[in-house]
Amino acid sequence: MNVEEVTIDDIDSFKKVKTILSSSVKSKPIYEKKFKLGLKKILGEEGKFTDWGGETDDMFTNRILLKGKRISTSFGLKGRGTKGTLTPRKMGKNGDQIQRLFRSSASIFFVQYYSLIDPSIMEQLKQFAIAKSAIENRKIYYGIIEGIDTQRIIKAYPEKFK
Repeated sequence: MNVEEVTIDDIDSFKKVKTILSSSVKSKPIYEKKFKLGLKKILGEEGKFTDWGGETDDMFTNRILLKGKRISTSFGLKGRGTKGTLTPRKMGKNGDQIQRLFRSSASIFFVQYYSLIDPSIMEQLKQFAIAKSAIENRKIYYGIIEGIDTQRIIKAYPEKFK
């Protein structure tokens, strides 16, 4: 098994966030669609991603740079329609959104939410990453983008979220 937890600070494509201190921002609600559009602009992603209840992911891209290399990435995004701390139960109609995320051919898996993310989300990501790595015999990365890091991205790339 070859898995590694990553944060937005590890992603070359988000290098500007390194200049934004966590203490300089506060979590605040953002619509999933607005965050997705901003993310697409940052990455130069032109794909169309339609939301429906059974999608594998909210956004799939091969435009993420990690350690200087492009790596396919799958995002599970939760917007302001979700309230309170994000738990697995709030991830999809059947609580299976993380499971569906890992059906993707990606090597990096992120869950993003505008507020707090329960540690059980990170544990699920880790366990699915371990399983995928073992089954496919390749390196898998996983991580979360919680409220503070969401705002760090927005503050680092304000022109992309207008």
